[in-house]
Amino acid sequence: MKTLWPFLKSPTGNVTVFMVLVAVGGLMIYRGNARERARAEQMTTVAGEENPAQRHTFARDGQPLKIPAPLPRAGERQAADVRSGESRPHAARQSNDGKKEKEARPVVLPISVYSGSGDATPTLSKNYAPFGRMIPCETVITLESSKLDTPVVGLVTEDVWHDGRLVIPAGTEVHGRASLDRSRERIAASGRWVVVWRDGSPFNGTELVLNGIALDRQKDDVTGEFGMRDGSAGLVGQLIKSDNWQEIKLFASTFLAGMASGLQEMRNQGTAFGDTVQVPVASGRNAALQGTSDVLNLYAQRIQEVIARDGFYVRVPAGKQFYLYVTETIDQATGTRGNQRIAEIWRNENANK
Repeated sequence: MKTLWPFLKSPTGNVTVFMVLVAVGGLMIYRGNARERARAEQMTTVAGEENPAQRHTFARDGQPLKIPAPLPRAGERQAADVRSGESRPHAARQSNDGKKEKEARPVVLPISVYSGSGDATPTLSKNYAPFGRMIPCETVITLESSKLDTPVVGLVTEDVWHDGRLVIPAGTEVHGRASLDRSRERIAASGRWVVVWRDGSPFNGTELVLNGIALDRQKDDVTGEFGMRDGSAGLVGQLIKSDNWQEIKLFASTFLAGMASGLQEMRNQGTAFGDTVQVPVASGRNAALQGTSDVLNLYAQRIQEVIARDGFYVRVPAGKQFYLYVTETIDQATGTRGNQRIAEIWRNENANK
C-alpha cells in the first residue's frame, strides 16, 4: 500500500487509473448494447411454420341458399287462371293452396304508428289574414293597475280585410288579460286573446283564440295624424295618486320621531377605551319620549310601505284606442261555437263564391 499510493498520485498512476476506468466503462457500454440487440432480435424474430401434425381439417356438408319465388296475389292468381284457361278443379286446388299459404304467412305490422297522408301541413281557408295584423280596437271598461283581475274587453272598430275578403268585421269583441308593465304609466296585455263574433252573420257567437299583444294607438280622428307613441307596447293611461296626504303624513311622523329622540336627557359615560359617549338618563321622561319616538318611526315605516304599494296606480279609461297585434295567422275557419266547429258553416257559405 505504501508503494501503491505514491504511484497512484504520480502522473503515470493517474493515467493508468484513467485508462482502467475508460476500459471498464467501455466494457459496460458494450455489454449493455449487446443485451439490447439480443432483446430486439428476440422480439422481431418470426416464428417458423407450425408442425403439420398439429393441423386438423374439418369438412362440413352445406346446402346452397335457395330464395323462393314471390307468391302471386289472389287477384293476380285468379286473373292468370282465367287467361291460361285452366280447369276449375286445378284452379280450385290453387285457390286452396293460396289460402293455406296466406294463413301460414305471418302478419307484418307497420313500422310507423301513424297512418295517414304524408302531407301534414294544415290548409288555410279562403277567409284568412297573414301574420302580424294590427286590429284597431277600443276598450269597453276601465282598467286599473291596482286591480289586475279586471279583464281587458274591447271592440273592433274597423273591418279587417285580406285579399278582398272580410276576415274580422267591426263590432267583434276581443277579450284578454292585463298585467303589470315596467313603465309606470302603462298596463300590459299580451298572450291569449279570444275574438267573439257579435253580428248578424252565420258566424254570430263564434269564438276564435289568437295570440297577440296590445299596442297603444294614438290617432287624431279630425286630422288623421298619429302620435309619437303610436304602436308602442302597452295601454297608456293616467298616473293617479291614491292619497295626496300620504307623503305629508310620512314627513310629519318622521319629524316628530326625531324631535322626540332629541328631547331626551343625556349624560356622559366613559368607555373601556377611554372615550366618552352620551347615553340617555334612566328617567320616566326619557322612557315616554323613547316610546313616542318608536311609535312614530313605526307609523312612518307603514306609510312608506303603503305609498310604495298603493300610492300610485295607472287608470286606462273606457274608450281608449289600441291595436291588437296578432302574432299568428288568422284563419276564420278555425273558430268554434261552443263545442261545434264552424268549418262546415264556412264551407256552406263560401261554396258558391
